[in-house]
Amino acid sequence: MPNTASASSSENSPERPLHPYYSTLQNPTITHSMKDLDFGPNIDTFNRLLLSSKSRNFVIDFSDDEAYAGFDLDAESLGELLNKPRPAELNTRWINLWCPVAQRDILEVVARFYDFTPRLLGFMCSPTVEGGDSERSSTGSSSRSSFFHRGGRNGRNGPNGSSSNNSTLEERIGMQNLESSQIDIVAAMNPYKFATEIWHYSTVDWGRRYVCLGYNALHNVPHHHQHNPPNSTAEDLLRDRPSGKRTWTWLLLLEDKTVLSIQEDPYPSSSHNNILTHQQQISLGIIRRNLVNVFRQCSKARHSPDEPPQIKLPLRMRLGDTEEESMHRPTDLPGLLFYYLFDDWFNTYGLIGRREHRYARELDRLRQEMLTSAQLSHVDNLHHIGRQLSTLKRLYQGYDSIIARLLEKQESTLASLKNSHILASTTANSPHINSMSSSQIHDPTTNGAEIIGVSFSSAARVRFERLRHRINLYVLSEINGCLEQKESLVMMNFNLIAIKESYSVERLTRVTLLLAKVTLIFMPVSLMTAYFSAQFKDVEFAVGTYWKWFGGTVGASIAGLMLFSFASGTVEGGIVYRPLGRRVTEICDGLFGRRGRSGGQDMRLDEG
Repeated sequence: MPNTASASSSENSPERPLHPYYSTLQNPTITHSMKDLDFGPNIDTFNRLLLSSKSRNFVIDFSDDEAYAGFDLDAESLGELLNKPRPAELNTRWINLWCPVAQRDILEVVARFYDFTPRLLGFMCSPTVEGGDSERSSTGSSSRSSFFHRGGRNGRNGPNGSSSNNSTLEERIGMQNLESSQIDIVAAMNPYKFATEIWHYSTVDWGRRYVCLGYNALHNVPHHHQHNPPNSTAEDLLRDRPSGKRTWTWLLLLEDKTVLSIQEDPYPSSSHNNILTHQQQISLGIIRRNLVNVFRQCSKARHSPDEPPQIKLPLRMRLGDTEEESMHRPTDLPGLLFYYLFDDWFNTYGLIGRREHRYARELDRLRQEMLTSAQLSHVDNLHHIGRQLSTLKRLYQGYDSIIARLLEKQESTLASLKNSHILASTTANSPHINSMSSSQIHDPTTNGAEIIGVSFSSAARVRFERLRHRINLYVLSEINGCLEQKESLVMMNFNLIAIKESYSVERLTRVTLLLAKVTLIFMPVSLMTAYFSAQFKDVEFAVGTYWKWFGGTVGASIAGLMLFSFASGTVEGGIVYRPLGRRVTEICDGLFGRRGRSGGQDMRLDEG
């Protein structure tokens, strides 16, 4: 296994000099920034830069044999790298940008080189949205009000301060409304606003020289409760969204074996001042965890057999070195890099994939509380849990839709072949044309020629299919199970409340029956006492006679009630339906920890 042996000795190997490719550019920024990625000490420096909020971009050129990385290149340097064809020894390139709104010049260089649409470039350079909807609304309304104020003042007075007679009042109002609507359209078309309001919003764009994905990623960062008034609308909105940090990601596979990744700035206000709190720095590490792992897997330094298998990626490390495998490596690498940047399985597994994830624990906790004492507040908690799970379900269904679109065949037609500039001599060296024979170019029914977009290698396609299978099997099925459990808990809560009320009604009925029976017992005695208290002429009653009749009457009443109770099935033992001794035994068992859990729940439920 030659690759493994070279990996074990790469940390102790000396740093390689820069490839002559970079020297021919004669750019001091490039020669100063680019470092040997396989040199162990450089990895420590790169790790610090990867987790720094001050870092803005990096570029990696690599192949099986060598790799070089550089951070914070300017637009001119990146343009020179793009315009200078890479040698075969550096067949794959990865460009990563953070905070795209602050790097519009670099994005314009990339967009011109790879022929992005103006709309796509504008979306990528849109300002990041931060804060709630109320803050955005107030900002937008204030800007519009100041605009109307200026428009009204200028409408009344001309350049010289006099009234303008060139436009009527209706025309001026129409222009103001038109410009105001344009401001609203610009604000509404911000993709980061879409991403904030619609978490499952995603986009897949195909160009002549690229495939572009835009999607939300939800990171399982430590959750902090915001200080909002109780029962406020903002608090309800927060409770309806899953806990975690949402970030928007652009991911592009470009024609010349280049992968471009762009991440939204998660903390724009803090990173603008280059000051992150300790908690934000921890969250930033979690957000960039998958990117850092992919970056490290592009290096052969610091690889050891003790690494967890989940973080080992077949980018530059292989167990075998057969001729068939080596022949496909240059074409497989870009697609594999694109796939592993999209497949953040650590984050997916932490959110919902584990059996004891947050929602499973919360549903189990609510079930235990319901068995103890069912309350209507549990229904409200289950409602918000259901909203969060529904948001997660739509988010992962969006991932499934993205993969389905990526795996679609982009078949060519005769019209697209004739009208496409891809057949021009300036692009004769395109990988698409090189991979097509002359019969394929003129055959409108060919399935092998993808005119729009960049084709994926089979190594990437099978992994995307596997990821789609895992999303459906481990994530969506678990979410559906939680949603079904949530519905069953709602019904169980209402049933428990109904059972509790029925116990209360039954207890009240038993007490009422007992009091009625006691009344029936003493009613004949009352009649007898009234009879003995009557003043009959020449008739006197002795005390002994009274008590004899009293005992007989009470006995006859009790015997009659018992006979009636047995006949009607309404025998009642007393007002205390559980003996006092049993109550004392339960209290003692609870103090000494001998009471069974299920039995205790049944007893508390009986008490209702």
